[in-house]
Amino acid sequence: MKPSRSRSFPIAAEAQAVPEARRLVLAVVRGWDLHLTGATLEELALLCSEIIGNAVRHTTGPATVTVRWTGSRLRVEVTDTASGLPAPRGCASNAESGRGLMLIAALATAWGSTPTPTGKAVWFEMTPTPAADENGDGLDQAGAGQPLASPRVHPVAVCETTLAAHEAGPAR
Repeated sequence: MKPSRSRSFPIAAEAQAVPEARRLVLAVVRGWDLHLTGATLEELALLCSEIIGNAVRHTTGPATVTVRWTGSRLRVEVTDTASGLPAPRGCASNAESGRGLMLIAALATAWGSTPTPTGKAVWFEMTPTPAADENGDGLDQAGAGQPLASPRVHPVAVCETTLAAHEAGPAR
């Protein structure tokens, strides 16, 4: 098991900051050498796009992204200057916005938000599946990239929404 780690960085309150912040989160996680599957990294990228995109869209001040590895869970937290706490809202499958928190709720192990003295913090956690090593025990080197357990099966609507949202970019 890898030791606990944490890294924070600021992001500008502008839409063009979302892809760079997402890339930085992925670079940090890869730098920690956690040997995650490609599917786990794709889900992480999607969830980062949604949570960072929401912060950028719903605040005018600066935001901070914190990536934390606890030894068993990966946590991404975004603090911003808006005081209103987010809540998932029901939306039609063809809606152009409003699905970000639904995706986070569907794909993350846990998520939540909390008020801060200067705004709020919104976070999600993943319990990632490490990539199998050459010996198949999943503890060391990424070998064939096969997950240790069967991958989660998501409802078709969530999968379609996930793919469409990921291709479209940050949360709307």
